[in-house]
Amino acid sequence: MTPSVVRHEKRRRWAVVAAVAAVLVSVPLVVAALPPAAEPIDPARLRALVLGSAGRPYQGYAESSGSLALPELPNLADVGALFAGRTAMRAWYAAPDRYRVDVLTTAGEHDVYRLPDGEYTWDYGAGTLTELVGEPTVRLPRAGDLLPPELARRILRAAKDDPVSVLPARRVAGVDASGLRLVPADPDTTIGQVDVWADPATGLPVRVEVTARGQRAPILVTEFRELAQTTPVVEAPRPVPGSGFSIASAPDVTNVLGALGQVPLPATLAGRRVASSDFGGVEGAALYGSGLAAFAVIAVPRNVADAASDAAGKAGAVPAKLAAGTVVQLTITPLSLAIVRSSVSRRSYLLAGPVTPAVLRTVADELSRLRRSGR
Repeated sequence: MTPSVVRHEKRRRWAVVAAVAAVLVSVPLVVAALPPAAEPIDPARLRALVLGSAGRPYQGYAESSGSLALPELPNLADVGALFAGRTAMRAWYAAPDRYRVDVLTTAGEHDVYRLPDGEYTWDYGAGTLTELVGEPTVRLPRAGDLLPPELARRILRAAKDDPVSVLPARRVAGVDASGLRLVPADPDTTIGQVDVWADPATGLPVRVEVTARGQRAPILVTEFRELAQTTPVVEAPRPVPGSGFSIASAPDVTNVLGALGQVPLPATLAGRRVASSDFGGVEGAALYGSGLAAFAVIAVPRNVADAASDAAGKAGAVPAKLAAGTVVQLTITPLSLAIVRSSVSRRSYLLAGPVTPAVLRTVADELSRLRRSGR
């Protein structure tokens, strides 16, 4: 065989290899570009399926991404980080009382185990396993709350009467997911819309987008990248050689913000009644309003109010006078924050919620005039 023929044969073989490689590389892109096969589903029915999906098992990898740049409020840096950046999570969910969520970071991972007999955390970086005792009355948000099933059910449950409409189907983590869009009916909320995609067969949510009113890009997106709707085995973690073990009370708002004290709050504020029983066991903390126009009121110690005011001031907030006190207000769309100091009761309050600043200003004015008797 002449050299020219050999070169021709080599070129032909490499051309075949290149063609095969191009096909292998392009197949996933072509498949991803194909429209999902899911048929449109009535959005009210899809909402009902999502709300009834708490018993559906799954395991997979999810990521959330937020752009809510909260100020560094005292002892709440971890909560703020959840909504201000990317959170990578691997989850094993067998039932509402049996699951495991690992938060993956460059430094390692932090795991939460929920079992019928209790809850545990494993800090990989510190090598510490902790058993949590008790059920917190008011639990702070954590990474697992941003998993698509948890976030979707929480929002749809809170806004159960708000209208929903159909969204085009979308392929997410191998699921041909049907979509719905919820638009809050209350004009005082700063949430513009919530988009949810879920498996039309099981109701399991696979992607959620939350968009502020007046904006086009979502401020929070969470979705599965890998998903299997199978039942995982979730067992209690076992300490590894050399690791530490401790027993602690489950953290709640009072652990983070300090003793709230016996501070009675009124039954209504800004025309909105106390709405959440989750706050019922903590005197000095309450959730007012309904749906996506709810806001929290927490009576906080003076040092917490001072630190929160300083943090809000660094983020651009300025104090203003009230009828009987002062307020520092800050808006980080879609969240409104306020720190209130009353000259009547000598108490301080932290207010927060996805409501307009005008609503919190009314609440602040009413709280400033509240006497120690709660009237």
